Formats: sequence, C-alpha cells, structure tokens
Amino acid sequence: MTLYIVRHGQTKENVIRMLQGHMPGNLTELGKDQVRKTADDLANRNVRFKCIVSSDLKRAMDSAKIIADKLNLPVIPMPMLRERDWGSYTGTPLNEAREKYYKNGKWDFPLTEHPVETEEEILQRANMAIAKLSELYPDENIIVVTHGQFARNMFAANSNCSYKEIESFANAEVRILKK
Repeated sequence: MTLYIVRHGQTKENVIRMLQGHMPGNLTELGKDQVRKTADDLANRNVRFKCIVSSDLKRAMDSAKIIADKLNLPVIPMPMLRERDWGSYTGTPLNEAREKYYKNGKWDFPLTEHPVETEEEILQRANMAIAKLSELYPDENIIVVTHGQFARNMFAANSNCSYKEIESFANAEVRILKK
C-alpha cells in the first residue's frame, strides 16, 4: 500500500493561529488554491489512485473534494483521521496555549471535563489508521487527506519515532508513506 498523505489547505483558523483540533475549519481562498495546485501535482504523477480517504472534518473534506473533482475519485470519510483533539482548549490562540501549557518540550494541559488527547493516544490512533487502511487497501495507491499533527503521527507510527522527529507539513503538502 502506498499512501499519498495530504494536509488540508490553509484555513481561516490557521491564519489566526489557534488550536483547531476537531473544529470544522474554513478554507481560505489561498487554501483552496493550494489544494488545486496539489490536485494538479497528483494528476501529473501518472499514478492510478483507488480513492481518497479523508478526515471527516470540514477543512479536510473540502480539500478532498477539490482533489476528487480534479482526479474523478470517490471520497471516503474516516473519522479516525481527525486532528488531535485539544479538548476544552480547542479554539485557544496558539501563543496563549504555548505560554501556559507547553513545558519542557511537551504539552501539559490541566485535566478538564473534556481532556486533551495525549501524544500517546494520537500516535496509537495513527497506528490504528494505518492498520485499517492496510486492511482495506493492501495493494493500492490511496490519497489520504488529513491534518498537520495527525499526518506527522502517521509517519511517526510508521517509523517508530516521536511525531516531533517528523518535519511539520505545510498546507496542502503531499508526502508518500509506503507500507
């Protein structure tokens, strides 16, 4: 199985730098253009894709739809591909969150009624997503549209390392993961 992992295009929430987590997210015009360029790039790779599997969050599904329209592929939503759940801190400005909760190279949020998904939990979910995709599409080329931190966790799961060792994804960037 070969996964072409794509981060969604730029969102209004990216521009104002907030912890988006499970928020829907709204693509900017630049974000739509980024994804159109990615769709063109994927179309020019001379690869036969089976389908697009996407996080079910709006920003990813909107990105997947742009790619699907260019490549004439079905989009299959997969909630397991969602971004990290920031719990009660979803929507917090990133600078504020970093000042208060990022200590010694790790996020350390106080427990709340809706807790933050831990680094271990998102990595485990990434492992499960890769296993599920391998089961469903063992010998196929698949486009996966997801989110920055989750994409890094997919590569970390595949390489048995921390997501922090994986370079951040730019909006609408494509990277190949072979399983």
